Amino acid sequence: MTVTVVVCAYTERRWPDIVTAVESVAAQTIPVDQLLLVIDHNPALAARAAGIAGVTVLANENRRGLSGARNTALAHAVGDIVVFLDDDASAASPDWLELLLAPYDNPLVAAVGGAATPLWPIERPVTLPAASDRGELDWVVGCTYTGQPVQLAEVRNLMGCNMSFRRTVFEAVGGFTEDMGRVGTVPVGCEETELCIRLRQHDPSALIVFEPRALVRHRVSSDRLSWSYLRRRSWGEGISKAAVSRLVGAGDALSTERAYTTRIIPAAFFRELLRLHVAGAFALVVSVLFAAAGYARGKLVRADRELGPVSVGEWDRSVEDAPRFPYPARVLVRDGLTVLGEVSVAAGAEPDGLWDLPATEDERFATPSVTVVVPSAGRPELAARCVRSVLATEYPRLEVIVVDNRPEVRALQELAASDDRVRYVPEPVRGLSNARNRGAAEASGEIIAFTDDDAVVDPLWLDRLVAEFFDPAVDCVTGLVLPYALETPAQQWFEQWGGFGKGFRRTRFDAHGASGSDDARTGPLYPFAAGLFGSGNSMAWRAMSYRELGGCDPLLGAGSATKSGEDLELFIRLLRNSGVLVYTPHAVVRHEHRRGLDELIGQMRGYGTGLLPLFAVYVGRRPVELLAVARRMPGGIRHFLAGDSARNRGRGADFPPELSKAELHGVIAGPFALLRGLLTGPRRRLGLPEPQATAAVRAAEETAPTPLKLLRGGK
Repeated sequence: MTVTVVVCAYTERRWPDIVTAVESVAAQTIPVDQLLLVIDHNPALAARAAGIAGVTVLANENRRGLSGARNTALAHAVGDIVVFLDDDASAASPDWLELLLAPYDNPLVAAVGGAATPLWPIERPVTLPAASDRGELDWVVGCTYTGQPVQLAEVRNLMGCNMSFRRTVFEAVGGFTEDMGRVGTVPVGCEETELCIRLRQHDPSALIVFEPRALVRHRVSSDRLSWSYLRRRSWGEGISKAAVSRLVGAGDALSTERAYTTRIIPAAFFRELLRLHVAGAFALVVSVLFAAAGYARGKLVRADRELGPVSVGEWDRSVEDAPRFPYPARVLVRDGLTVLGEVSVAAGAEPDGLWDLPATEDERFATPSVTVVVPSAGRPELAARCVRSVLATEYPRLEVIVVDNRPEVRALQELAASDDRVRYVPEPVRGLSNARNRGAAEASGEIIAFTDDDAVVDPLWLDRLVAEFFDPAVDCVTGLVLPYALETPAQQWFEQWGGFGKGFRRTRFDAHGASGSDDARTGPLYPFAAGLFGSGNSMAWRAMSYRELGGCDPLLGAGSATKSGEDLELFIRLLRNSGVLVYTPHAVVRHEHRRGLDELIGQMRGYGTGLLPLFAVYVGRRPVELLAVARRMPGGIRHFLAGDSARNRGRGADFPPELSKAELHGVIAGPFALLRGLLTGPRRRLGLPEPQATAAVRAAEETAPTPLKLLRGGK
């Protein structure tokens, strides 16, 4: 019986745990025939892991997430038994694997799982009460919990951190469902539950057993000890169970949960009350309520699983044959430097269309100095990916400023130290506008380009943005923003809502209108309509123009009370001050949209919240513009609400009404949010902050002794 052990990893923050897990596998009493380390869409981590001896490192070939990574491993596994171990789990003793494999002597055993005990960063938290080593809610942190067997027994499903299957299982029933499973830190899962149920439905005689002596130690990070994580994890479990019930039926999906909620949880609740542990009792109630609410939400939103994945890809017709994709795809078609457009392609088919369009874009050779500003607020891994993509443009006169809006994030400091072209700049005043303005104040480039930390820029992005500045009248250039992935329904719904893309026609905007565009961009709302000019996650400015305008308004944008609207207000301000903006589809950025419906609902609410405040702030700072804005208000209301407006007509029949409601609720809340921002905002002045170097010099001059002080004997 040959054995393949699989460890899946996605973040460099777990590097010590990854090494420990691999070393624990190598120390087992039973030799492993194959050890696979699958890296989930993190090239830097894959490069670092390539140096581990005795390990085959694979990049996830499938959809981002744990299920896709595991399926990549299955495609390369050679063992009769495939064992899955989490990257933050290590074997407790050298006989872990021996104990896990022993039940396979029975030919009816199809899968065997082991137990997991938590390694706490501190002591057990009050959010996870327990009467012994096991707690009723330890499943929240991926560990064995009270209610699971204490000796070898048959079970419905296994725990993902410590489980094994005969490889023939996957040949018979397929792999892990990639519509389910954890993606990064998103606390959802149940893909192993769905697989185990699918296995038993396919072969009722198959045995799935639990061997608690096959124990691993599962490291629990400190962020999983909070009340907020308990709520999110329980909500995610409910969402996941709803998805499982749709796939395999509610009877099988909830058989274990019924006994758990009717016997285990009530007993634990009364035990905690008798011990006067009110927090523990409350944690049990919170977990059950949020799991039930998540399940109800998951059952109501049936469309959440009716949209299949859509691949995204690119094809340069000048240098390569047309690609094919395993899923239906959206393919960006280029001809050298020119972006021709985007086509929809059926699974397995070749792109068709756009072949008659000429490639007219000429290469430009002048290279003004460019500073790229990447604000980040607690997402260092995404920021690192974004910065790597900017550096990969190989623009010759490049400076990258990473603005840390949650100082001090050590990973961002290390990122800046890794390349001489990258600088780390802290900005403690929260808000995207403040972060962008800080970056612009520190920038040394003639051109200042902005993107967000959840974006990946195209290798030609800077070249195509800079090319537009050869027209000396141009103040600002925006580019085409396309989805990084369309793997989930929420990502596809965001594109139906409108996404960030502004089409494939180059357009020049000024105070009088738009040239090179169609009538939709030059209507009566111009220039006060949203969705005309581009997005703040792909824009470049002449440094002088940005500074003269005062930058983004700190009353607007993510991180402020109003949540959005800062880029549109800045574009309007530019055009109403006789500036010129050019939108080019040839400068491409890929943006990672929200993956889940709840995240997307929050985003839509935020966009709605910023709508009225952006006009109020604009008029409040320029009262002379009141008439111009008021005259367009009736048309703007119709544009926002009418189902046949250019804004709304692209939404499909499956577009969730919750999204439209969330956006409308945000609009209603907008004025109150602005008032809160005015009353509580730490910085309301329009303008760039003083550069740190200048501030340091000024402070030194203020404290240094002057000649007059020296004459008087002063200090």
